Amino acid sequence: MVGVPPRTSSCRECLQRRVKCDRTRPECRRCQTRGIRCPGYRRALKFYNQTTGKGDFTDAREFDKKQEAQRNPDAAHAHALALIRRPSIDGNIIPSLSGKALDRQTKKVFEYVVQATFPLTFATFAPRLEPNWLDFIRYHQAAQTEPIERAVRCLNTWFLGVKNKDSAIVDEARYIYGGALRCLAGLVADPATRTSDTTAATAVMLSVFEMLDPLTPHSWLIHSRGLGALFQARGARIHSQGFPRTIFITFRSFLLADAFVRQEPSFLEQDDWRAANLEATFHEDRVGKGNWISKIVEQTFNEIALGPGFLSQTTALIRSRVRDDVSRDELTSRIQHSRGILRNLQRQLASVSGREGKTIEIDRLTDADGVKEDVQTTAGRCLQGLCSGLALLDQLLVLLEADKKRAGQGRVSEIAWGKEINIPTTSETIEGPFSAPDRPLDWLDQISMSMGTLAISNST
Repeated sequence: MVGVPPRTSSCRECLQRRVKCDRTRPECRRCQTRGIRCPGYRRALKFYNQTTGKGDFTDAREFDKKQEAQRNPDAAHAHALALIRRPSIDGNIIPSLSGKALDRQTKKVFEYVVQATFPLTFATFAPRLEPNWLDFIRYHQAAQTEPIERAVRCLNTWFLGVKNKDSAIVDEARYIYGGALRCLAGLVADPATRTSDTTAATAVMLSVFEMLDPLTPHSWLIHSRGLGALFQARGARIHSQGFPRTIFITFRSFLLADAFVRQEPSFLEQDDWRAANLEATFHEDRVGKGNWISKIVEQTFNEIALGPGFLSQTTALIRSRVRDDVSRDELTSRIQHSRGILRNLQRQLASVSGREGKTIEIDRLTDADGVKEDVQTTAGRCLQGLCSGLALLDQLLVLLEADKKRAGQGRVSEIAWGKEINIPTTSETIEGPFSAPDRPLDWLDQISMSMGTLAISNST
């Protein structure tokens, strides 16, 4: 073609000198004759830092800015910062695919964490919660905040480390936990966010981590006490529906376990908190998500919540050197009333779980997505907690009756607590019967569904 130079196969040295190359390989003879190293026959590529289109033109405004920058160094620095902070068009139109993939993986791992550590609690309550934990992490805007993201990463990393038996990954989870705690401290320190859902959700997730991987055997009690104060500051009514209900359901059994361990009354025995639990069942009925078993569970929880207070009052009465028949009789009457309610609930749960050798019609107890096995398992696990609560009340009544007889004989009760009569004692740690190193991943779920009563152990 005219005007187009032919493609040459000369070496680069001959090409540059514009002489004829004999094309001898690996080195041409002209280069050898001149005593220089032949550079070879591969042509070097040239990079041109330019493109067509807008870059071929100069914007007069940009030219003026460059001129001003040359005269004013501070203006040049400000202009450079503006360019750095300017979002790219790729980031505006198509977010980072790697970032989106990582986000999906994080949410998927969190789903595994929830279903592995709280399988029955999630299966029992999630269909009636709006939103449940998985929906919150997937779709809620608050889940994109730094404290929530750090708490999720903390639990996810721990789970992966435990599943793969990798202590280095577990150590990384503890490091992330430290950063999440600092975020939580910032939320609590700010009056604007102190009682927010973000603060409560972060606190619950970090408290769960502290129980799964405790710093000390009693460190969970510190978090539980703080979380209890946070719930009280938020008020009972807000926790009857919505995501606050989800947060509360996740941790309320551990608040009772805390009260049993400390042998102190729980704030959950107060009328407003008991009413909030019943209001939740009414709301579920209104939106078509309620069922019979959920009502039984809430009634059972309300009665179990009285247990720590009964234990505390009985302890104080027995240890007191002052004879107070009126207080003893009043306390005995209240315990007997609660025991009667629990026994009625026990019969209903036993019929659902099949403990009595028969099973009532289950279909009417579940919603369209319900599973028969889940209902029976839920009833069975709650029945286990209810029986522990009944055993507590029975032993307290025996103790009060024995103290009454001693007082009637004119004897001052100076017995050591729990020595002459078999009474309930409490574990010093949350693990209770799950203190062995090979405990199952769902041991917290079992405590949750037992309504905290697994923190009680019987001494002989």
